[in-house]
Amino acid sequence: MSLLLQIVALMGGLALDSLGINGRPLDIGTDWAAVELREPLTAKTGNPRLLLYVRDLDSLGIDRRRVVEELPRVLPPGSVAAIVYDKAGSRYPLTHTGYSFYRGMPGLVLERDDVPRGTTFFRLDLRAASPLDNVVMIWLDSLGAARPDF
Repeated sequence: MSLLLQIVALMGGLALDSLGINGRPLDIGTDWAAVELREPLTAKTGNPRLLLYVRDLDSLGIDRRRVVEELPRVLPPGSVAAIVYDKAGSRYPLTHTGYSFYRGMPGLVLERDDVPRGTTFFRLDLRAASPLDNVVMIWLDSLGAARPDF
């Protein structure tokens, strides 16, 4: 990883709307499981993103001082999968494409770039290649504010 990313991670990460960081953490297992939504999720653009901030690095064997290098090794792209469903039951898989950092907390970015604008999702299913504990999630859409959902 670049020196700039290492510095950003050590200084607390990239600034995101703090909305959602205080959301209720949950655990993600290796089997598909539905996440309880407080209200439907809406894709205001064609590129919604789900950010998963992992608060328990010890269970993954990641040294916080080396998180920028170790996170992609321990959780490479594709390690986490999500599917959102619209009212008709159509499936929209989200792909784990990269990483984000917020106040030193590492996050996984899951996204999809071909969702029809205004699509509303009523169900979210998640699974991970390895169990992830104490994860905070944010639904982020470039036309709207980050939204805590869980």
